[in-house]
Amino acid sequence: MQERYTLFDALENELLERLKARGCSSITITGYRYLYNSIISWLKENRLESYTKENGNAFLQDYLSKHGNNQYYSNLRTVVYRLNDLVDGKWKDVHSDKGRHFILSDEFVDIVNEYCSHETAKGLASGTIKYKRYAISWFFHELGVRQCFSLTKISPQLIVQACTKITDRNLWGEVRLFLRYLVLEEKLDTDYSTLVPHYSKPYVIPSVYSIDEVKRIENSVDTTTAQGKRDYAIILLASRMGLRSGDIVRLKIEDIKGKNEINIIQQKTGKNLHLPIIEDVSEAIEDYLSVRPSSDAKEIFINVYAPYNPISTGTIRNLLRKYIGIADIDVGNRRKGPHALRSSLASSMVNDDISYETVRKVLGHSSNNALKHYARIDVEKLRQYCLEPPKVSGNFKTFLKGEVI
Repeated sequence: MQERYTLFDALENELLERLKARGCSSITITGYRYLYNSIISWLKENRLESYTKENGNAFLQDYLSKHGNNQYYSNLRTVVYRLNDLVDGKWKDVHSDKGRHFILSDEFVDIVNEYCSHETAKGLASGTIKYKRYAISWFFHELGVRQCFSLTKISPQLIVQACTKITDRNLWGEVRLFLRYLVLEEKLDTDYSTLVPHYSKPYVIPSVYSIDEVKRIENSVDTTTAQGKRDYAIILLASRMGLRSGDIVRLKIEDIKGKNEINIIQQKTGKNLHLPIIEDVSEAIEDYLSVRPSSDAKEIFINVYAPYNPISTGTIRNLLRKYIGIADIDVGNRRKGPHALRSSLASSMVNDDISYETVRKVLGHSSNNALKHYARIDVEKLRQYCLEPPKVSGNFKTFLKGEVI
């Protein structure tokens, strides 16, 4: 199989075509191409004329020894895994994109695909389907580790063992639903879903910044530069309009130019989002477009330096961290990503007595229940209902003084 890829170009083309067939975005494919070129450059520098699993692993070891285990190393390792699949002829479209590498039997691959098609037909969003695929692939992978490659070999003991190895406990619920599906579709005679442990996800208070802090973040941007104009417009889209970073990076010039409203399909939900453009946001975008470098990209926001490709969500995360630091805000345990600005807007609107229905429409949620975790406790309002505590007396007063009762 390795002889097929004596030419590095042929290997690259095969890899990219596989990724396109999986439905990967252009940004993901560009990232793979960049990482692939890094690997091939190393092979050429070391006078290695073809890619092999051994050469790929040698590259990873060399990088690890020089740079340590960082995010870039993890990304390189993922590409090496994909290349090794091609070399071995074992490419599986159910591989996770979350840093894990799942190898499934042909029967399990077919079942995963059937299940995802079944759930897709129910109208579930692509992100939900991807999450389900990830959960079930991990479950089947753990069964395979225990030499179970067919539904006929499944046993209660194997199910429990596989679930305990799935360290992301949030996935247990997906496995439970999948096992019920197998019974309904008569692929299993026994409902094993009761064997899957239950896990209640801890309630996490969202990271929220006050109105004053958000203003300080916005004001920390130097809007006299092209980069500053770009970053300021991005921050306003998140802080004033509550757009997700995935929707901001996909926002096209035609979505904004000459319009007073935004009408887009949300990346996460696949639902339509229709909002009027706030004047400050519109002016910030127009200000950036007036100095935006010439580019063939249809997206509004592009890199500061050539090649002027569309930015990624990582760019937004990094720039927001930068300006939070410049604003000298004490973040404490709060997150510093763009979703914090979205949460801050939602919290501010809820605490200003704006109806949940209005907040829901602004954020693009399909259900009001999704807003509950945004409704941060408004301490100032709660103080209006505080009761004056009674004066301490009796044994409790004696105890507080440290006296023995």
